[in-house]
Amino acid sequence: MKILLEYATVVTMNARKEILYDVHVLIEDSRIASVGVVNSGEADQVIDCRGKIIIPGLVSAHSHLTGLLQRGLWDEDSFEFWSQKSTATEKSFRASADDIYTLHSAACPSDVTLKFIDASCRALQDSGIRGILALSVKDQSPDNQAIVLDPIHAESWVSQAKEAAAHVSDFGSRISFMLAPSALQRCSDRLLMRCKDLAESLGVGIHTHLAETRFHAEVARNLYGEPMVKHLEKIGFLGPHLSVAHAIWLDEEEIDILSRHRVNVVHNPSSNMKLGSGVARVKKMLDRGITVGLGADSVNAGTVYSIFEQMKLAVLLPRAVWKPEDWISPDEAFQMGCAGGARAMLLGNEIGSIEEGKKADLVVLKPSTGLLPTNNLIAQLALSESGESVETVFVNGEPILVDGRVTKIDEDALLEALSSLGPRISTVVNASFH
Repeated sequence: MKILLEYATVVTMNARKEILYDVHVLIEDSRIASVGVVNSGEADQVIDCRGKIIIPGLVSAHSHLTGLLQRGLWDEDSFEFWSQKSTATEKSFRASADDIYTLHSAACPSDVTLKFIDASCRALQDSGIRGILALSVKDQSPDNQAIVLDPIHAESWVSQAKEAAAHVSDFGSRISFMLAPSALQRCSDRLLMRCKDLAESLGVGIHTHLAETRFHAEVARNLYGEPMVKHLEKIGFLGPHLSVAHAIWLDEEEIDILSRHRVNVVHNPSSNMKLGSGVARVKKMLDRGITVGLGADSVNAGTVYSIFEQMKLAVLLPRAVWKPEDWISPDEAFQMGCAGGARAMLLGNEIGSIEEGKKADLVVLKPSTGLLPTNNLIAQLALSESGESVETVFVNGEPILVDGRVTKIDEDALLEALSSLGPRISTVVNASFH
C-alpha cells in the first residue's frame, strides 16, 4: 500500500532541521519511502495536503496510563503524600484485565501477571499507537513506608520478565518492551545490576525515576553517603541503554556524569509543577549534550496525555524561576517532543523525524485559529498548538486518526466504559479516605 501526502509543509526534524514547502511525502507500507517530488501515479491513495503541515509523530517518553482512573483526585501538598494516596487507591481499586484494557485504550500495568501485560498490549495494538510496555520492579522503599512491597525472588522475577518480553514481542514491532526499576532508591544495588544484565541479554532498554523530589535526593545521600548518580556510576549501572524520568534534584557533577555515560533524560514539566517537585535544569543538560525527551507522566498528576502541553510548559516553566541562560527555546522544546523522545526510548533510528527509511509516524495538521498566522512555525507549534489542529495521524504507515476521528476502536463504546468506572472509583475513595 502506497499513500501519497502531496503539497504539504513538512517539518522534518532531520539533522539540518529543514522545513520543506509544497513537497510530497510517500508512505510505502510502514515506512517513509520518499520526501520531495513524487509522481502521484506511484501511489494507491493520494491525499491533498495543501495548506496543511506534517510533523513527526510526537513521543511521550514517560507515561503512567493506569493513572487515568484517578483523574482529578489528590491535590496534596507534596509528592510523598500524593504518592501514598495514589498507590493505595490503585491497589484498592483492584483493576481487572478488562479495566487495564479500557484505561490503556483511552490513555493510548503495574502488575507482572501475564493477563495484565496481555491486556495492555492488546490496548496498544487495537488503538493503533506505538508503545513500550515497561515492567516495574522494586525491592525496598526507604522513601515511602506506605508502599507495600510484594515478595521478590530473583530467579522467579527474571523468569517472569523474560516471559513478559517474549509475550510483548508476539504483538509485532510496533509494541516493544523495557525493564523499569520503579525508582532508583526503591531498588537494591543487586536488583539494579540484575536489571542491567537482563536488559543486555534481552536487547532492551531500562527506564526509571531519578531524583524526582528533594526528599528522594536526601534519601539517596542517606543510603549511599553520596549523591545517587555518583553511586550509580560507581556500581556500573549507567549507560546509553538507560532513560531517567524527572532528574530534578541533581548537582552539576551529577549532570556531568549523566552526560559522560550518555544517559537519556525525560522531562515531565506538568507533573513536576502539579506536585511541587521542582524545576529540572534542562538547559544545562542540553548544553552538556544529554538527550532530553518529554513525558506526559500521569493524568492524576495534573496533566493530559498531550506532548503539545509539555512543550509549552517546558518553555515557560524555567522562565518563571531561572535567568535567561537557563531558559529552553521553543525550538529545543519541539525537538524534545519528537526526536529527543524517540532517542530517549532508543527508537531514534526508527521515528522522531521525517526522513526516507524511517517509520511513517506522522501527524497532519490543518492549522486552526490557534496556529495562524504562521509567523514562526516551530515556535508556534511549541507554544500555541493545543492539538486542535490535528486532523490525521499515521502510525507505522496506518491512519489511526482521520478527520479527527479514531479509526481503530469504537470511541463511543470506550467513553461509555470509562464512564462506568466512576462509581467504583468513588466507592474505593470513600471507603479508604473518608
